[in-house]
Amino acid sequence: MYNDIVIANFSDPEHSGEIQNPHLELEVGNSVCGDRIRIQIEIEGNRITKGVFRAWGCATSVATANIFCSLINGNEIETIVNCPRSELDTMLGKLEPSQHHCLDILHELHDQLKTNLTNSDKIKQL
Repeated sequence: MYNDIVIANFSDPEHSGEIQNPHLELEVGNSVCGDRIRIQIEIEGNRITKGVFRAWGCATSVATANIFCSLINGNEIETIVNCPRSELDTMLGKLEPSQHHCLDILHELHDQLKTNLTNSDKIKQL
């Protein structure tokens, strides 16, 4: 059973797509279930101007990718880096036990992004 947050973000994902030459690209997967998410990001100054995704996997993983892009789009890098884990934990709503791996994916995406944003050598020349 999917909650309303997952249904809304899976049924009509507004951030699905690709960027030709992204400044930054993240990719996470889950070897147990086979889910894989790729996030491509454009950055201008201290703000993420665009984040899009491609996702392969269950409905909850697609929703996770869309929710993550909603979090980062238009936000300042400092705001994203300092987003508390407790806030991330509520973004997917109440999950069934079989969907909890997507919360781990969300955490991993955030951790990868924080690492990349604080290590400017990994970001393509802006």
